[in-house]
Amino acid sequence: MILTIGDSFTYGSELSDPKLAWPYLLGKDVVNLAVPGASNDYIFRNTIGYLHKNKVDAVIVAWTTPNRIEINGYQHTPNTSPGLFKEWNEEWAKQKLATQMIALDKFLTMPHYFCTTWDEPINLDCYIGRLVEWCYGSPKGPNGHPLEEGHQRIANEISKHI
Repeated sequence: MILTIGDSFTYGSELSDPKLAWPYLLGKDVVNLAVPGASNDYIFRNTIGYLHKNKVDAVIVAWTTPNRIEINGYQHTPNTSPGLFKEWNEEWAKQKLATQMIALDKFLTMPHYFCTTWDEPINLDCYIGRLVEWCYGSPKGPNGHPLEEGHQRIANEISKHI
């Protein structure tokens, strides 16, 4: 069983069926905890929470932009909550993401793989690449999410590592 988690790119937003998203194309049993608009706070918290109650063989984390935040279980982005981001500190957000990535890397005892949706990663052995690069040039939905071809490309790249 593989646990996958991330944002709309991992969830399968804009696909005719979210079960066509890259996690389900890996040819393995998958639990996909991805949520559209998810913050790295959500990703960090829910990965640890799930693993406290469940055993998996591997974990694939698709980290999102650091410009999202979770407050009391609600996901906030510059688009959904512009007031929260008026004085946003980009460096703080990047450092917070780096801290979350390092902490989760140390926490995970099973094989695990980190990728990012857009942003540059920190240097970790478990980092395997960026989703936007893997699906570059494939058709996108009106909101910029990869469609079937892009998800297949992402799955093909991730399959090289797992």
